[in-house]
This record gives sequence, C-alpha cells and structure tokens, in this order.
Amino acid sequence: MDNPRVGILQLEVIRDDAAKNARYVLGQIRDAARAGCDVLVLPELWNVAFPLLGPHVLISEDNPLVGSIANAAFRNETWIIAGSMAISTEAGPRNRCLVFSPDGEVSFRYDKVHLYPGLDEPNILSPGVSPGRFNLGEVPCGVLICFDVEFPELARRLSSGGARILFVPGAWKTEYIRFWRALLVSRAIENQVFVVGVNRCDRGRNSSFGGQSLVVDPFGDVILHMDDAPRFQRVVLDLSRVDSARREHKVVSSWRPEIYRRWS
Repeated sequence: MDNPRVGILQLEVIRDDAAKNARYVLGQIRDAARAGCDVLVLPELWNVAFPLLGPHVLISEDNPLVGSIANAAFRNETWIIAGSMAISTEAGPRNRCLVFSPDGEVSFRYDKVHLYPGLDEPNILSPGVSPGRFNLGEVPCGVLICFDVEFPELARRLSSGGARILFVPGAWKTEYIRFWRALLVSRAIENQVFVVGVNRCDRGRNSSFGGQSLVVDPFGDVILHMDDAPRFQRVVLDLSRVDSARREHKVVSSWRPEIYRRWS
C-alpha cells in the first residue's frame, strides 16, 4: 500500500439516535469502498452526541454495532479506523479507537490518553496508558484522539517509532477550530509525516463542532481542507513524500533524544 487511498467521513452526529448514526456510517463504508478507498476514517465518538451524560452511553465490544462494522470491513475489503466510541472495559470506561482490518477483525485498539476536561470526559471515562501505534497493512501508522494532538510528546513517540501517517479522529469545538488547524499542521511539520484529522460537524445542546477536517503532508502543505458541512471525500497519500521531506529538511534526523533525556 504505497499510496493509500483514504476516505474522510466528516459526520453530523444525530443526538440520541445511535441506530441512525450506525446505519449512515455503514452505508458510507460501502460507498467508500465503491470509491476505491483502502481505508475509511471516522471522527471521535461518532455514535453518540456530546455532552457525555453518563454510563448509558457506553457499549461493550460485543455490541452488535461493533460486529456490524467488522462485517462491513470484511464485505467491502476495507480498513476502517472507526474514530472512537465510549467502550466499557474491565479496566473502566474508555474513549477507544478500534481499527478494523479487511478480514473483519479488530486489529488494534487505542484508548485516548488525554481526556478533555472541557467536555467533562475525566468524570466519565478512564484514560489510556499506551501509545497508539499500529500497522495499516505494511504501513506503520499512529492514532491520536482529539485532545491528544495538543501534546507533541505523544505524536513524537509515534513518529520516532516509525509511523508515517498519524490519524486524528476529533470532536473539535467550533470556537477552537483555529487550534485544530494549527495543531494538525504543526504535528505534520515537526514529525515529517502525513496527518489525517477527521472532525465532527454537528451542533449539540451545549457544544458545536466545527468540521474542517484536514489532511496535511510531511512538508506541512494542506492537501485536503473540508468546510463545516457533513461530507465524504477521498485523498491519496503519496508516502514517498515522507522520505522526500526528511531528506530535504532533515528535522527527524536532527532529533537528539539522548540530550532531551538529560533534562527530565
């Protein structure tokens, strides 16, 4: 998968209607496959609306919704980076990204490390403790969930571990959308990777989400910039750009972690 074809689903989440959200997403998985996508990326907590009001929003991994996505990945021979869902686990409730492979299996799980106080996440969910590094076929990748992208240490850990694409499912509020844009570009430039940020665009009781999903290349150039409306778009990532950026600008090769460790 030298040049993965990535589908971006900027979603208007319907409040209090998880079934309708699920039906829409399952239809979009089919349409993405017909459009030739190798992978489809969803936003954060796409099956529920903010604010998270309590334990009733949680589902388990044996929920029929998870099985339906797995079946859709298999039927359509498509990778699905399923944004995130509020998942009940033995270790506590998590904001979890599930990655589904084309063989219909959950190939990777990542739990959001930095829970966002502004939407009361720390009072409902438990944070993850492990970085979100996984392989998309032969391509090493990483995932950050929304507020995680504010913390450059996490992106650096993923890119120094070999990630060439960072996927960022988000639920970024409209009033802070300028931060979203700046952070995605910054993470791409400083790590010389592709960054794929997929945001919601719904309007809740107390929060509205601003869309503007972005794809940024390793030079910091924005190659896809969506507006604030619900829509699907496809973009092709030329992974040779990662090597070109690192050869021309030599940011990654100039890292000095042995020095940084002395300062901790």
